[in-house]
Amino acid sequence: MIRRLFWFLLGGLAALFGYGWLRRQADQLATKESVDEFIDGLVERVITIKDKVSDTVGGATGGKRDSSSDDLFE
Repeated sequence: MIRRLFWFLLGGLAALFGYGWLRRQADQLATKESVDEFIDGLVERVITIKDKVSDTVGGATGGKRDSSSDDLFE
């Protein structure tokens, strides 16, 4: 009986400490990078990829593409 009570209480304490730790980790991750920063970084990556593809296609065709198509993301 004492042995079961010991393990039950130990499991309860582990659950409480685990819950607190998970909550602190979630708070740290939430404040680490906001959604706006994530979206800004994603847009910058897309623009970089667009520029690389545009340069590659422009180089393969032998000339610079029309500037109106390059101004889409700028």
